Amino acid sequence: MASSIDSRSVRDMLEALIGGERDPRRLAELARGRMRTKKAALVESLTGRFDDHHAELARILLDQIDALSDQIATLTTRIE
Repeated sequence: MASSIDSRSVRDMLEALIGGERDPRRLAELARGRMRTKKAALVESLTGRFDDHHAELARILLDQIDALSDQIATLTTRIE
């Protein structure tokens, strides 16, 4: 399904979950490109228990990923 957390579709779905969207069909509608052909599987995957606690943890982890990605980009530029 989604092989990477840095795809636009995955990021949009995670941001929507963090923002309070819990309807798996609405979340699956955020899929783009090749992921759109997998809507039924997405709905099934997005069905479950995700509450405010999970949203808070996801926000913290995404912020850490973003900060590290920025640091990697800065160091890559310096190296080049």
